[in-house]
Amino acid sequence: MVNPATDNPARDDEIEALCARAASGDLDAAERLLWLHHQRLLGTARRKIGVDWQGRIEAEDLLQEAYIDILRQISGFKARDSESFYRWAVRIVDHKFIDQVRLHRRAKRDIRRELAGNRQSLLGHVMGRERGPSQILRQQDAEGALMSCLARLPEEARTVVTRRHLGQENFSTIAADLGKSEDAVRRMCARAVDRLRECMGRASKYLSAPP
Repeated sequence: MVNPATDNPARDDEIEALCARAASGDLDAAERLLWLHHQRLLGTARRKIGVDWQGRIEAEDLLQEAYIDILRQISGFKARDSESFYRWAVRIVDHKFIDQVRLHRRAKRDIRRELAGNRQSLLGHVMGRERGPSQILRQQDAEGALMSCLARLPEEARTVVTRRHLGQENFSTIAADLGKSEDAVRRMCARAVDRLRECMGRASKYLSAPP
């Protein structure tokens, strides 16, 4: 049965069970809930941005930051029903949106995040040339899964892989900023990509592919 609230093949009782597990600190359950609710959260982010902030705040970047906080703060989540996680996640998206608006207003100029625009390249790199994400997941599901997988990486590893693959920065620049050797940063990036591949593999088994 497809749950119309999530557009995913998950029943209310399955989502409630995941909520209960997430409330106990189970990051695997929280990860699956992010996958299931990604389209709703993306729609919420886009509505918040609206016309006023369109072109200055990217919905995908807003969610990426929110997903990091969601996984960090999962111990504060309280499960009540199948909509509990979505409502709680929306509040975090609200806070990140307010933060972004304040950032733009303080800067008094049109700021675009450096990481915007290269997710498809990272998806292709993670999934490999022979098997693109569209062959495993619907494209939108793949993008949502990538966001949650990135959010679950340790902070330094996430910084390296996003600066390298989304920001298109050189390893030498990243290494200098982090105070590490270039070889160490390359190895860290490779390990982070391996973890992303494992995470996307879990997503491909859990989320339904198109018929």
